[in-house]
Amino acid sequence: MATLTIPYSFVNGTTAVAAEVNGNFSAVKSFCEALAAGTNIDAGAITFAAIDAAAITSITSSVLAVAGSDDQVVLGSQVFG
Repeated sequence: MATLTIPYSFVNGTTAVAAEVNGNFSAVKSFCEALAAGTNIDAGAITFAAIDAAAITSITSSVLAVAGSDDQVVLGSQVFG
């Protein structure tokens, strides 16, 4: 997985500059948004065993909830040959 880089470090007893604190928050926010979009996730980083069963159910339910009567939803597939 990609590494989060925090641009500014702070030392105890010194004044923090607001722009630097905000820069750190912006770095974390951007990193998290990229994770949510799948950008910072390396192939194979998340195994099937690491995905909570409830997450699979909620994804399946939400897909089925928006599927109309004319829609086709593929929930799984298997290839033989």
